[in-house]
Amino acid sequence: MTGIELIPSVRDAFGYYFDDAGVILKQPNGRIVIDDGRRYLKRTVNRFDVITIDPPPPVEAAGSSLLYSRQFYELLKTRLQDGGILQQWFPGGEPRIAAAVARSLREVFPWVRVFGSTAGWGYHFLASEQPLSIPTINEFVERLPERARIDLVEWSDQKDHRAYAKEILSREIPLHLILDGSATDSITDDRPYNEYFLLRRFWARLNR
Repeated sequence: MTGIELIPSVRDAFGYYFDDAGVILKQPNGRIVIDDGRRYLKRTVNRFDVITIDPPPPVEAAGSSLLYSRQFYELLKTRLQDGGILQQWFPGGEPRIAAAVARSLREVFPWVRVFGSTAGWGYHFLASEQPLSIPTINEFVERLPERARIDLVEWSDQKDHRAYAKEILSREIPLHLILDGSATDSITDDRPYNEYFLLRRFWARLNR
């Protein structure tokens, strides 16, 4: 397992938020690399079963489009093992930006599924070159190692693993409900749709 973190102090604060941080950092099969995630992927030849990316909010932040763009997803695809899965967190915001993110993913990956966050805001996109089958509640829980079961509910008021798994799986949203059928916008490196929002929103208010 490889974690890429841009800011060294985030790594250094790991133990402040998690009591078992020291144990995790000593695991021989894991490491934290201080680097830009996209730059790291360009340089590595490693391929992964799962890549999860967590761009920082707000989604309009300057430079954040580089973690939502079609070119980035094309790079990610080359770093996934056959049947590998990309998990993309979208923290929420303007529906048209969410649609542009979803469209960028769909232009690169033939299989995309999306789940609403259990916190009630934001989306988790799952993307792959292979069909994505969703497990049953029992399969979901039984496949989790004990350590993962603990981590799953650590930040939740719900401590029943099966009830929490049921809540997660019940939040799937059909992709077409995220995509705006009347729009064609996607996010590319040279057209950062999410960053150029001010005039669009101003114009929308004028036309109410």
